Amino acid sequence: LVPPCAPLSKRHRGSLAICVVRRAPGRGVRVVIANASSNADTSRLDRAFAFAEEYTKHSSATFYFATRLMNLDTRRKVWAIYAWCRALDETVDGIEARNAGSAPAAMELRAIETRLKTVFDDENGTTTEIFTPPASDDTSLISTALAHTVATTPGMTVAPFLDMIAGMRQDLDDQVTFPDWPSLRLYCYRVAGTVGLMTLPVLGIAEGYTITDATGPGVDLGIALQLCNIVRDVGEDARTRGRVYLPNDLMRKHGVTRQDILKGAHQSSSIAAGADSTQSQSSLVNSQGYKDLVEEMIQLAEFHFDRAASGTKMLAPAARLPVLAAAEMYGALLQKVRDAKYDNVTKRAYTTTLEKFGVLPKVMQKAFWFT
Repeated sequence: LVPPCAPLSKRHRGSLAICVVRRAPGRGVRVVIANASSNADTSRLDRAFAFAEEYTKHSSATFYFATRLMNLDTRRKVWAIYAWCRALDETVDGIEARNAGSAPAAMELRAIETRLKTVFDDENGTTTEIFTPPASDDTSLISTALAHTVATTPGMTVAPFLDMIAGMRQDLDDQVTFPDWPSLRLYCYRVAGTVGLMTLPVLGIAEGYTITDATGPGVDLGIALQLCNIVRDVGEDARTRGRVYLPNDLMRKHGVTRQDILKGAHQSSSIAAGADSTQSQSSLVNSQGYKDLVEEMIQLAEFHFDRAASGTKMLAPAARLPVLAAAEMYGALLQKVRDAKYDNVTKRAYTTTLEKFGVLPKVMQKAFWFT
């Protein structure tokens, strides 16, 4: 279940906190699925969920902050889902994956699909070995946490997980491109809107509503969060991956090209390395067309945040605060980009811990006095 070709090389306090997952040529990886019955290995489960927590914490400070507002059982399961999603992303975008090319990653995505279907078909949550054992038992910890989550959470289905894999396949293209907003929206659904569908059964639904009722707003929230990431990371995506996630039709509308963005991102990289900065931003970030393009992307994100707001009342009361907090903290990144005069090429917007705490009074009022 864990993508075995992706090195998860996050470090914490000087020691390796996130496993390095690799597959030797011709070998597979054992998939350990936690037994959900009363004789389950509690110690192993605790290690698995602690592992998922560390991975979440080091992958996204904002998302992790929001999950800390959930009760223990809920946040552990959300960490398991998020850790799997991030590990899947590493299969495609990790350093080792990028160096190896798209063929090994494509093969691994197919294998992950097979393992996922096995997990969802295993109603008893029994231990299953699909591949030969790895050198380290740590490689199966995310599998253990996710499989236990699936086995103990009624209503979870394999469909959104498979949809996410389809989104990751789009990132395997040498030149990721989106001809128009509908095609980008579909991508955003696959890589982020699906997370809403994965987590709704874990978060719970308010009395009088069903998961079907909450599905639309949940997807809208995921799309909004992904658009925040896209707006924030234009420069980073262009510099490190040669990718532009802005739709071609909007770029044409505002007189901006993909090459403009790639060139602007690499100029900023040269400046950071100490090169002459006299031409630093004039051709892109200071152009009105680019500012208008970014503003339109921001407005698309805000539109989906507004649509998602209708789902707040559909969530179980205990889930409203963390979900609203996540939306508010991610949404704050949009204003940060505006405050930076739309420079998301040489700068990367972020919120401080103090700013994260600062959203709580506002969202607490919405969560506990929701009308």
